[in-house]
Amino acid sequence: MRTIRATLLSIVMTCITFPVLAQSDVIKPGEERFTFGLGAVFNSFGTKLRIDNSNQGQTGDKVDLKDDLGVDQDASSFWATAEWRFAQRHRIGINYSQFKLTGTRTLTRTIVIDDETYQAGASLSSELKLQIIPIAYSYSFIKTGNDELAGTIGVHWTRVSFKAQGSFSTSVGGDANADVSAEADLPLPLFGLRYDHNFSERWSAGLQGAYFPLNFGSLDGDIWTARTYVEYRFSKHVGLGFAVEGFQLNVESSTGSWQGEVNYGYWGPQIYLKSRF
Repeated sequence: MRTIRATLLSIVMTCITFPVLAQSDVIKPGEERFTFGLGAVFNSFGTKLRIDNSNQGQTGDKVDLKDDLGVDQDASSFWATAEWRFAQRHRIGINYSQFKLTGTRTLTRTIVIDDETYQAGASLSSELKLQIIPIAYSYSFIKTGNDELAGTIGVHWTRVSFKAQGSFSTSVGGDANADVSAEADLPLPLFGLRYDHNFSERWSAGLQGAYFPLNFGSLDGDIWTARTYVEYRFSKHVGLGFAVEGFQLNVESSTGSWQGEVNYGYWGPQIYLKSRF
C-alpha cells in the first residue's frame, strides 16, 4: 500500500509541475528509442483453482477463491514497464506487476485441496500471490507519422503461489491444523496486434490484444489479454497515461509442480507516468 501511495503522489506532483515546465520540443511519437513507465493498477480478479495429488491418485476440488474461501478479489499494485525500439519498425518490451489476495472463511462444504480434506465447518485461511511479467516483441507492418500497426509475439509469464491453512475440531475434542501449498511458473505464448494513433505530438491513444490456445504437452486451455490507453505528454520526455486492461487465463496441467487447474482473470484501470528518450 505504501508503494501505491508513493506512486500516486509522484503522479500527482508530476501533473502539477510539468504543465509549468512544458517544452515545445516533444519527442515525435514513434521516434523514441527507450520508454519507461511507472504507475498504479487497480484490478478486480476472478479466480478458481484445483490442486491434485498425483502421488495418491487424488483429484482436488475446484475452488472459487471468493465464494468458497472469502478471498478479497479487489487488489492494487504498482505497474512498471520498459520498451526498447532498436530499429524503426522493431520494439521489445517488458511489464511487471504483482498482487496478493488473502481471505479467511468458515467452509460451508467439504473441500479437497492437494492431499488435505477440509470438512464443512473448518476455518480456512488462504493466500494467492501473483507475479505478472509479459514480454513482447513488436514488428510494425504500418508506420506513418500518425499511425502504427504492429504484430506482436511474446510470453506472458505468470508466477502463481497458493497456500491454505485450515483449523478444525477433532472427534476427540481437540483442535488440529492442516496446511497445503503449491506454486507454478506459467510462461505461456501470446500472439496479437497493437495499434497506436497519434492525434498530435502530445496526444496518443491505442489498442492492443493477444490470444493463444493452449493444447500441447501436458497443458490444455487458452489465454487472452486486451488493453486500451490514452496518453498526454507534458514535456519533451514525460507524459501521463490512463489505461484499462483485461486478462483471462484458463489452463489445466497433468504434470509439473502444480497439477490441476488455474483459472484466473482480471480487469481494471491503470494510471501511470511514462518517460521517453
